[in-house]
Amino acid sequence: MTNLDLVLTQPWPLPLRRLLLEGRQAFRQGRMDLACRRYEEALRIEPNIPEAHLGLALARRPGPDYLAWLKTLHDTLRPALYLEIGVEAGDTLRLAGSGTTAVGIDPAPRIPADRPLPASTRVVAMTSQAFFADARAAASLPGPIDFAFIDGDHRFEAVLRDFIAVEAHMAPTGVIALHDTWPLNPGTATDTRHTGFYTGDGWKLIPCLRAIRPDLRLLTIPAPPTGLTLVTALDPSSTVLRERLGSVLAAYAALPYGPGSERLLALSSNGPAALDQVLAWRAMAAAK
Repeated sequence: MTNLDLVLTQPWPLPLRRLLLEGRQAFRQGRMDLACRRYEEALRIEPNIPEAHLGLALARRPGPDYLAWLKTLHDTLRPALYLEIGVEAGDTLRLAGSGTTAVGIDPAPRIPADRPLPASTRVVAMTSQAFFADARAAASLPGPIDFAFIDGDHRFEAVLRDFIAVEAHMAPTGVIALHDTWPLNPGTATDTRHTGFYTGDGWKLIPCLRAIRPDLRLLTIPAPPTGLTLVTALDPSSTVLRERLGSVLAAYAALPYGPGSERLLALSSNGPAALDQVLAWRAMAAAK
């Protein structure tokens, strides 16, 4: 049902452990209403249980998860150059196909020694901000970017800066994927981290782009656990966001996540129609 695993991360006290195990069992049996109830009960007792948040997100949000979508996008787009911000152990970098040159940027990558990356993959141990501020580092990219995945610092300002920097290097038919753009609840959607399961407030980039960059085409796939937004019709020459950076940050800094926020996120379907739409937008960009 999903590539994500509902493992217990802590030796929780017996009442919580029982609820978590019952929730996991119900999820695996396809009894999603019961799974949600058990995870919600656990969170009422202890609001910071990562596996309860994850289980609740998976139970409420059916369909292919974001890892499955990234694999589908790689297989469909077949990018010559793939860029990833936020590498960690390299699991998403490994989704790139054999014909793709992949570049990952992460200040502290944790690639396991027993799972080396392919020879066509390069990891740069820098922050994304430092990478794009270094003219030599940015110039080392072997051509325009066909597909990019932004999953680094989850705060709005950082995600906005990453988007601005990456767009400037994108191919005309390129696609940028943004992770964690459909928060589970207000408590996990803030700029300050209070919970183990954390989306951050990078979701604010979606209403920001829709308002300030109407030339872009974007949709948010409700992929578990926290959504995946795809952006096309990119314009590397655009300076709107860069020139208005201060006012944009001030305008969106206090935007709360709550009832009604989902309508700001351009939610689409978690199925083939979303991919068809993105491919149609790419074809329109190619025809320009």
